[in-house]
Amino acid sequence: MKKGFTLVELLIVMAIIAALMAVATPTGINALAQAKATAVAANFKTLQQAVIQMLIFEKTPPTSGEILDYIYANGYISTKPEGFSIYYVDSDKTYVIKYTNSDIDAVKVKNINNSVELDSSDGKMIIKIPKS
Repeated sequence: MKKGFTLVELLIVMAIIAALMAVATPTGINALAQAKATAVAANFKTLQQAVIQMLIFEKTPPTSGEILDYIYANGYISTKPEGFSIYYVDSDKTYVIKYTNSDIDAVKVKNINNSVELDSSDGKMIIKIPKS
């Protein structure tokens, strides 16, 4: 009597594994996308609070240059998040926090943080904060 598996048994096992992977893979990918969106939404909230603190505590907050570097250097945030920029729009008198990467679904981020908008010029995610 030979020991081992028949070809039919191996094919059945492979079919079961393939079916499990077909179910698990989309769930895992969706969970990863949701986690990334949550991280971006949290970074938006942190940067929004940092800009508001800067406006409260600074007599003359910067309106040009690398504002993200400024709030980091002055201790308003402890780490600089990747993919973000902050700039001032003089015509609107607003600070704009922009997520410059396009690897995250904006709808997922907006569902977590409803302050997030889409920039009409390039479709990137932004939050506007009035200066006064």
